[in-house]
Amino acid sequence: MAFFVSLAKEAAKVEGFEVGLQKQSYYVRLGSLSTKLRARAYQQAVTKVCEAKQKSQETIAHLHQTFALMEYARKNVDSANQKLHDAQEQLFQAWVEWKSKTGYTDTNETQNAEHIENRTLVIARNLTHHLQTTCLTLVSNLQGLPQNIQEQVQHIGKSASDVYQTFRSASSIKEVSDHVLTTSKGQLGKMKESLDGVMDYLVNNTPLNWLVGPFYPQIVDSQHSVHNGGCDGDANEEKQS
Repeated sequence: MAFFVSLAKEAAKVEGFEVGLQKQSYYVRLGSLSTKLRARAYQQAVTKVCEAKQKSQETIAHLHQTFALMEYARKNVDSANQKLHDAQEQLFQAWVEWKSKTGYTDTNETQNAEHIENRTLVIARNLTHHLQTTCLTLVSNLQGLPQNIQEQVQHIGKSASDVYQTFRSASSIKEVSDHVLTTSKGQLGKMKESLDGVMDYLVNNTPLNWLVGPFYPQIVDSQHSVHNGGCDGDANEEKQS
């Protein structure tokens, strides 16, 4: 707690300090802080980015598994012909295996191919929306970095939005062509590379122009305290992982 109080007081005195008018949130340029506070603010910010990276990559892994299930459904089942019992049974087994890998729970255990296809598309849409939200939040927390790193950050956000829009607009699994799946998998692969590249840069450098925060001032027992919008942890954990 004392760290955030000191950080807020020091931030108010230095250049690069920005205040959000609506939420009174504090963003501090890393290089404007004293050496001690800079190190701790850096660790907080890197931990936040690390967690967002992990969430994004978990979602990407689930999407790859979901795309594989969609490809299987498209190639092996004509959902308009419910007489293809063997193909439906195989699709159902693939669906059960997918649920086991992703931890997804579906109380409807029907083997109906159309149900499985529709649920798979809905899940892909939800996963891509979650990925977009996580990545856009990540982008908002990565401002003030060198241009080449900033370009990777922007690429992550744009790719996440593009993949989400692709599945948001599809009304059935038949609209998700092999080309769409191949393109989406390629985008996810490049996103993962960019996430790794940005994280590698952050754990090996201390970008002084990086805007870290937000910090929120609150009145507690007539004294000012500040809560960081990030999470606890040490950037060194990323180096060890």
